[in-house]
Amino acid sequence: MKRKTKVVISIFAVLILFFVIGLFLNSFVEKKAVNLLENQLPELQFEDLQVQVFKNAAELTKIDLTRGEVNIQSERLKISGLNYWKFLTKKNIDLNYIEINDPEVVYQTKSSGKKSSLNTNSDNKSSSSSAKLNKKISVKEIVLNHAKFTLLDSTSEEKIKVKTFDFQLHDLKIDSNSVSEKIPFNFSDFALKADSVFLKVDERHVMNVTSIEIHEKNSALKGLKLESIYSKQEFQKHTPVEKDRYDLTIDSIAIANQDFGFQNDSVKFQASKFLIDNVDFQIYRDKMQPKDNSVKPMYSEMLRKLPFLLKIDTLEVDNTRIVYEERMKADRQPGKVVFANVNGEIFNLTNYSNKAEFPSTRVTAATDFMNEASLRLNWSFKVNNLSDWFNISGNMSSLSAKNMNGFLKPAMNVKAEGEITNMDFDFSGNRNKATGGVNIGYKDFKIEVLKNDGTEKSGFLTTVANIFVKHNGESGRNVNEGLEITRDKTKSFWNYLWSCVKKGALKTFV
Repeated sequence: MKRKTKVVISIFAVLILFFVIGLFLNSFVEKKAVNLLENQLPELQFEDLQVQVFKNAAELTKIDLTRGEVNIQSERLKISGLNYWKFLTKKNIDLNYIEINDPEVVYQTKSSGKKSSLNTNSDNKSSSSSAKLNKKISVKEIVLNHAKFTLLDSTSEEKIKVKTFDFQLHDLKIDSNSVSEKIPFNFSDFALKADSVFLKVDERHVMNVTSIEIHEKNSALKGLKLESIYSKQEFQKHTPVEKDRYDLTIDSIAIANQDFGFQNDSVKFQASKFLIDNVDFQIYRDKMQPKDNSVKPMYSEMLRKLPFLLKIDTLEVDNTRIVYEERMKADRQPGKVVFANVNGEIFNLTNYSNKAEFPSTRVTAATDFMNEASLRLNWSFKVNNLSDWFNISGNMSSLSAKNMNGFLKPAMNVKAEGEITNMDFDFSGNRNKATGGVNIGYKDFKIEVLKNDGTEKSGFLTTVANIFVKHNGESGRNVNEGLEITRDKTKSFWNYLWSCVKKGALKTFV
């Protein structure tokens, strides 16, 4: 036999030997892996497990796992790059890649009378802290493709639903030190892309988001829509007291230089900038409903009492339109207030500080009030001030009575003529009282008091009203200072500001 032929036969024999050994090892490892999964995860069901020892890969198909309130189903799970030496000598798990295809995660909360497995109490903390991990786990990359997520309440109603999302996590590491932390693992970077996100905000409103993209340092959101599930008329049947009905659309939200984690026992989120662009916000309230007499907190108190730590250096709002409608009487159209072309910034939106001096939260905004008058606002407060101190000032350019009547006629049954040529206001206060002044210039200003049907002028009442209206505002501003306003704590901060400006305006006119 020729030497060349012998070499070929030898190589062929070796390959056959390796193939047979491979089949044996594959079968051996598969059986061991199945036994391990059955012992460690008895809730796990799957159709098939395939192991390729020489390729250093494994694949699990048709997965179904139910544990507690969570059910996970997936078409395929792939694993590759196991470091056999670390696994055999130290029992450490070191993988290059985990890929999960078409997973669907459903989490259903238990009824209020049952404890959820996600609840943390002292017993859970002690058990988790005492748990020890005697091995290290590291994975260079974990990928979820075309995943779905649904959160159900105890009655199987959808609270959150993500139609599809892709997720990547890099350099995952778990060891005995990390498992005792709030976040029990370390990583270098991650990315999440989600489409068609649904959230039930409350019993009357739902939110849909077209797409969300989240990275470790930056995030973006597009196509947010918050809307009521009821019409304006139907809405009132589903609330026992006065409540605002919201319709909000936002084209995009961009977050820069974000960071989140824990500080002591509190969740922490911070970012250098939020940019919210192209917003349409419509608010409707039916004042014929019974009043909500609960105490309304100031914004500083709401921030102070957030259940997490928040720090946003700058929040910018561009190209925004806000419309507030208030229905006062059943037989009339609601009064409407419009803020068009709103552009503003909030600085130091935070409820914690690592500095000795707590920063003031500052708000600056500019808008076209009633689509006509240029209105500018400056507002500041300190979240750590327990009396909820604030200062707010602003100025407005010329506003015609014609535009004011869009609110005055349906809301107050009066009609104005003439124009306000300018207005300035400046108030400081706390949660109880505010002091300050309003300066208004006006021209040819008259008031018509309407009859109850709102269609005709009541001659007598109009005459009486105009007797008390001063007509000297044309020559300059009417200065009034030293006003004192007691806050109605059952109403919002914006009602508080309106009460301040209204009192100043009434003193100016009469």
